[in-house]
Amino acid sequence: RVRQGLPDAGPVEVGSMTFPPQIDKVERHVKDAVARGARVLAGGQRRSDLPGLFFEPTVLVDVTHDMEVMREETFGPVIPIMRVEDEEEAIRLANDSRYGLDASVWTRDAARGARIARRIQSGAVCVNDVMVNFAVTEIPMGGVKESGVGHRHGPDGIRKYCVKQAVVIDRFGMKSEINWWPITPGKVRLFRRALDLFGSGWRRKLLGAPART
Repeated sequence: RVRQGLPDAGPVEVGSMTFPPQIDKVERHVKDAVARGARVLAGGQRRSDLPGLFFEPTVLVDVTHDMEVMREETFGPVIPIMRVEDEEEAIRLANDSRYGLDASVWTRDAARGARIARRIQSGAVCVNDVMVNFAVTEIPMGGVKESGVGHRHGPDGIRKYCVKQAVVIDRFGMKSEINWWPITPGKVRLFRRALDLFGSGWRRKLLGAPART
């Protein structure tokens, strides 16, 4: 049994939420799922008997991909469980989202878990663990798609405060270059030959091998 309450009330595993609109969002997602056919195996309600913003740890089953709890970021004590046909469908549906902050893969085969993790579009993926990456300060922490802005931790935590700039300095001091005005017929011929050489693979051209099509 998961214990819920204030920290000074004794040993607890799940505390209060901190932002009133967020608990409203959690409640809305659960109600939307139930209205669309999901079943509540555990929890599903606010805790009016506790002071604060408590929502019961909730497990939903018979969940489908069109429900808000699967399409939006809930950020609450809710676990939606959805059946899939196979590994490929699981990956496809996991990536079918505007968000990509953190993910977990659970499997008895660690190599398979790592393979799946690399195909998930998420800022971080834990295999047989959850959110432990937040505590590993030497690796970047951040999301992709519409999840978060930039990264924290590791070298990327410093780079986000930097502005990248490219500076190109002429090394040869040429009086004219192929892309400078005026564009003469000779420059056009030279440019086309360069495109033909590099576009078809300069090594193949020089070795006389036929270009791949």
